[in-house]
Amino acid sequence: MTTSMTNLRVDTQPRGKAILCLSGDVTMLRVRRMLLERFGYKVWSTNSVEDVDVIARTNCPDMLLMDNSLPDVNFEQIAERAKTVCPDLVAVLLMPFFAVHNASNSPIDRFVARDDAPDLMIAQIQELLHE
Repeated sequence: MTTSMTNLRVDTQPRGKAILCLSGDVTMLRVRRMLLERFGYKVWSTNSVEDVDVIARTNCPDMLLMDNSLPDVNFEQIAERAKTVCPDLVAVLLMPFFAVHNASNSPIDRFVARDDAPDLMIAQIQELLHE
């Protein structure tokens, strides 16, 4: 699937916001970290659900960006626990395009297709963080 980027505005100015990334794919964690840092975000990366709780308690990130590549994980529970510690935290779940759905009645604020272009993901992050 190709996404048109004609009217997409992505701001590359430093953000000062912090994002915690959770994924079972270590390579994707590195790629997302480099991309997000390029756009001025402070980034913590982990492939451990337990680390999410520790990082949330000690650093209270602005966003929790999760990739549903971890098997047998309840991402809504992870988001709920993180929001208990960081009430203003925005929770995003990256998932295959065909599985994206509405976030109503969920502690996850947005479901995003992980197959979308990186610029589209950055634009959605900026929108969710009210930048």
